[in-house]
Amino acid sequence: MNAFQRWNNLSIRFKFFSVFLAVVLLAGGGMLVLNNQLLSVVHDNDKVINQSVPNLTTQLQVKSTIMERINYVMLYITTGREEFREKFEEASARAREIEENLRDSALPQEQEGIERFIIHSEDWELILRNEVIPVYQRNNPKDALETLNSKAQPLAIRLMNEVEILSQRKIQEIGSDNQKMLNNAWSSVRVGYIVIGVTLLLALLFSYYMSRSITNPILSLLHGVRRMTQGDFTTQVEVTNQDEWGELSKAFNRMSLSIAGLVEELRQANVRLQEESRRAKEATRLKSEFLANMSHELRTPLTGIIGFAELLYEDPENRLSPAQKNFTHNIVRAGEHLLSMINDILDLSKIEAGKYELEVTRFDMVQVIRSTLVMLQAKAEQRGISLVLETECSVLQVTADKTKIRQVLLNLLGNAIKFSTVQSTVRVTLKQDGHTVTVRVEDQGIGIEAEKQEKIFEQFYQNDGSLDRKYEGTGLGLALSKQLIELHGGNIEVKSELGRGSVFSFHLPLWVEKISTHSTYAITGEVQPLLIFYTADFSEHFPDFSKIIQKEDLPFLAFMIESKQEAIEMMEKYPDNNILVVAQSFHTGYVEILEGIREHTHRKIFAYIERPLRFVERGQVMRVADYILPSSQNVSAVFSRIR
Repeated sequence: MNAFQRWNNLSIRFKFFSVFLAVVLLAGGGMLVLNNQLLSVVHDNDKVINQSVPNLTTQLQVKSTIMERINYVMLYITTGREEFREKFEEASARAREIEENLRDSALPQEQEGIERFIIHSEDWELILRNEVIPVYQRNNPKDALETLNSKAQPLAIRLMNEVEILSQRKIQEIGSDNQKMLNNAWSSVRVGYIVIGVTLLLALLFSYYMSRSITNPILSLLHGVRRMTQGDFTTQVEVTNQDEWGELSKAFNRMSLSIAGLVEELRQANVRLQEESRRAKEATRLKSEFLANMSHELRTPLTGIIGFAELLYEDPENRLSPAQKNFTHNIVRAGEHLLSMINDILDLSKIEAGKYELEVTRFDMVQVIRSTLVMLQAKAEQRGISLVLETECSVLQVTADKTKIRQVLLNLLGNAIKFSTVQSTVRVTLKQDGHTVTVRVEDQGIGIEAEKQEKIFEQFYQNDGSLDRKYEGTGLGLALSKQLIELHGGNIEVKSELGRGSVFSFHLPLWVEKISTHSTYAITGEVQPLLIFYTADFSEHFPDFSKIIQKEDLPFLAFMIESKQEAIEMMEKYPDNNILVVAQSFHTGYVEILEGIREHTHRKIFAYIERPLRFVERGQVMRVADYILPSSQNVSAVFSRIR
């Protein structure tokens, strides 16, 4: 294993820390070099400011004192005023002090020139003191002036030239120091740029390396995930390193194998479930056919038995004894009870077989409830139970199957009377809320346990199922009532508390009509057309597809949708319509369109894909859509579900 491979196998945290530490050390070393350069610049600047500049200033002051002294002497010998001689003495003293400062601040290479200058300056000043001023004081101004002009003044000019030479040298030295300082400054700037450039280059190289070392495994995992979403659960990703990404890739490969095993198990289980479902449907169909046939076969002789028993009970010639007449009456009551059970079983069988049809008419719900209460008045009075109707409606017109609504009321009120305590009240409440009618039947009876409230609507289920139960019944009334209400597009519910009574409520739409032969009914106050969204790959097939819909007399609006956003915009225009989304084949954009529609509507969503779906694809569609329609060969047979 080479060094690069060993480096790749290190943990990401260690690689980050190592490279970061290297960059920090490099930047720190560069800053140290840069600081040294800056210190050198500061040192040169200090030399110029603290040494060269004061020395140059002193030299200029020496030049100034030479001119002052010769001027004061000239003024003295021309005017004779003593104050000019005194100023000469003061200037001489100041000149000696300046010369001493110049000697002290001189650099080693300047010492010889300055010493020579000071000697010449002293000689020149001796001429002024010994040959010019004394001569004038002896009343000989002409000779004093001649000596000043011929000897002292040329020497003064030579001294000033020497000072000028020293000043020029100092200026050149200062210029040299400045240039050196500038060069050092530029060197510092270049070093800083180099340090910054190298640091940035290392940072970029490290960023590029880390981005590749991070993004390559991510892209590999993403490719594996995409292949899994397409149904390839055996996909594996390459494991190149042994760091955290390598461990994640290994975990993904293990997960892929586990999912592949689970999918295979699910496939086998789905096959078994499909077979069991087929058998269950076949058994249900055979049961429904058997019950329907048996109900027809039983009703014919039972009707004859009841009829003959009624003839015997009437006994116009009084041939029966009182006991025989009582027996005959019992035969009639038992036969009618048995016929009622057979009718209920027949109705339930028809509903399950999808062959039950409602006879829809328009009637007054208030009048139906009142007539039903009158029918049960005698039964209620036997137990001292009061029947009460509460409603704010004097008349409430409803479009539904009047006979079946009355049958539901008889079942609910009969149960309320049967399970109520003596001297209690059964209360019926009727109200309208928008396009919905609600009927509540409230009793003060024994109540129902919470865990049994969902089961009481099952066929043949009874709250008290023991052989010695107190209350009679077959357990078909509530099951049939639930089916009948749902056929009308409504629903039924119960709220109960044990020992305090129960409240059964059913909700009906104001307008109900039959819309299919499969026992499906809906509100038709204003029929909303079906929205059909089809993708671009289905555009060639949509004309034939639309003909199938038109044969069903189903109103629809069709739009070609190319994106999720277009689907959402159309949903905002038609918020209350059911939606059918059609495509030629499964693709991710199709699922995104379904998800966008689901986020913006509470209506039903139907999915139709021409080509057969795989197991995983079907799962993704079912996660969003309410129904998946079969292929086009059977579309006509299932459009009733869309309605």
